[in-house]
Amino acid sequence: MTKICCVCQRVEHGSHWREDYQFGKGERVTHGYCPLCFDVIMAELMDDRDDLFQAPVEDDANGVRELPSSICA
Repeated sequence: MTKICCVCQRVEHGSHWREDYQFGKGERVTHGYCPLCFDVIMAELMDDRDDLFQAPVEDDANGVRELPSSICA
């Protein structure tokens, strides 16, 4: 099964990722992340996670703790 990056559309070919890959007729395809896109996505997730844990928690009118609206937007 041929893996294609769901972000940049490069195709895994052996141990390399190619932009100029020609699919064969009936070739089966699966999606995932190439190493470069995976690193970018993980860095963004870690930044978002750090922002989440540093944000103050607010109580609503009923005393229920909620995340600030700036994070949930």
